[in-house]
Amino acid sequence: MTKFSSFSLFFLIAGACMTPECFNMEIIGGSEVSPHSRPFMASIQYGGNHICGGILIHPQWVLTAAHCRARFAKGKSPKVVLGAHSLSKNEASKQTFDIKKFIPFSRFKPDLELNDIMLVKLHMAAKLDKNVQLIRLRSKDYIRSGTKCQVTGWGTNDPEFYRPSDTLQEVTVTVISRKLCNSQRYYNHKPIITKDMLCAGDARGQKDSCQGDSGGPLVCKGVLFAIVSGGHKCGNAKKPGIYTLLTKKYQDWIKSKLAPSHTN
Repeated sequence: MTKFSSFSLFFLIAGACMTPECFNMEIIGGSEVSPHSRPFMASIQYGGNHICGGILIHPQWVLTAAHCRARFAKGKSPKVVLGAHSLSKNEASKQTFDIKKFIPFSRFKPDLELNDIMLVKLHMAAKLDKNVQLIRLRSKDYIRSGTKCQVTGWGTNDPEFYRPSDTLQEVTVTVISRKLCNSQRYYNHKPIITKDMLCAGDARGQKDSCQGDSGGPLVCKGVLFAIVSGGHKCGNAKKPGIYTLLTKKYQDWIKSKLAPSHTN
């Protein structure tokens, strides 16, 4: 089971976690960011529970991972929350939206973790202010291994309980070369890390993204490079996080879907 795939299990197990330690979970090895210092962050929620992260790229559009849609059942409508720092507190900065449509990349293959990218259209445009801001997209088809990047989210730091962090967390991870990540030492081509993907983690396995971080941003040198996709296990040095690299292919697709003729 990939570390971001089983959302029904996520909520089943989360309900059993009632100890004080469970309420302090976060991105593995990270720390809490200053409130509202990442105003482009979105929380995609189902039944009032955080499922995935997202990135506000247009007042009415959020970018996330395509696999985040897989576990939505009938009966409860998912929501997008912007302007949040704490998931539980009634913050005046929060803006909550219904979802008008999901647009996963047409060649998304969940079994191979390929093309794990999706656009989410909000039912109305967000009001941009100091707590809700867009992040700019820049086309980058390559990033040097060894580059330090930040991954941000409300995900858990304990895959045993799958409970999201209440406050927004961030950790610095290191980009691993595609060749090395595909080697026997790491994923051994299961899955194949393609040119549209990258790996990032920590040599000691102490820094990583985890359940609930899917769809969130990987920012390198102040530029949005990739979104959290998946991986196997959390905090395992030999199974680093897998990210969808925002190559020109994806950015052209995003621009085409956000064009006025396609936004109804």
